Amino acid sequence: MWFKNLHVYRLPEQFSIDPEELAEKLEERRFSPCGRQADKTLGWVSPIHRNREYLVHAADGCILFCMRKEQKMIPASAVKEALEEKIADMEQDMGRKVYRKEKQSIKEDIVSMMLPNAFPRSNHISAYFDLQRSLLVINASSPAQVDEFYELLTESIGSFGAIQLLPEVDPSTVMAGWVTNGLPEGWELSGEYQLKDHQDERTARFKDYDSENPFVVSLLEDGYSFKRLGIVYKERITAGIQDDLQVKSVKFHEELLKDNDELKGEDELVKFDADFALMTAALADFINEIIQVFECKKDLADE
Repeated sequence: MWFKNLHVYRLPEQFSIDPEELAEKLEERRFSPCGRQADKTLGWVSPIHRNREYLVHAADGCILFCMRKEQKMIPASAVKEALEEKIADMEQDMGRKVYRKEKQSIKEDIVSMMLPNAFPRSNHISAYFDLQRSLLVINASSPAQVDEFYELLTESIGSFGAIQLLPEVDPSTVMAGWVTNGLPEGWELSGEYQLKDHQDERTARFKDYDSENPFVVSLLEDGYSFKRLGIVYKERITAGIQDDLQVKSVKFHEELLKDNDELKGEDELVKFDADFALMTAALADFINEIIQVFECKKDLADE
């Protein structure tokens, strides 16, 4: 449940939904496994455990929900081998070459024949609405996953006008200033640096260095800019902030995770509820700081 990647959206002030309403809307797209001829399927599942029925979990003004994607995996090498064998047999029988359009059609037939027995692979993407702060936070590792999630959510609840964080200042410039002039109070450098050269698209990566890393300072002087910078926030969260304000590799520190240790042995739902409230409170503080230090637009109407 603890989020590892943050894609943050601002919600319109008028946006409102309660847990029961959201659960009802998500129910129409509840997950069901791939059919024999389907290559993938998307749907909503319980954010707590796959065996639970309820599709949302709410605590302290936040509503958690989860998408499951199941996709059948057919090895490209198997398709290629079957295609080559089929084409060889056909060319021998017909006494001529098989042309490109024919090959594509044959390939599609081979994939269709393999689908019913293909092994399905699944992954889960969780998100929550923070209704007190008008935020949607999605835990996904790539923009492509976010796009799939957002599309399914829009199909389920209708268009709701969310927009990703929009900084008024260039994040790369802000992060360069942190390295040369110091960070805001409560922030530290974690030792992870990723810089890019805009002229030839080269990327330089450093890990486990400190703020005195001469290579980083030299690259900044040579015109490189930050693509990603590792930070520690209030000794509670370590993460990498990217130049598009995606937050990657989020780690919650042990002291924070221990806050609910006294609930070990309690009912699964009690511990989950407490951890979810703890996580969303910590992330709310962190996200609010990101909005401030990068001077993100406060109102969607600013657009």
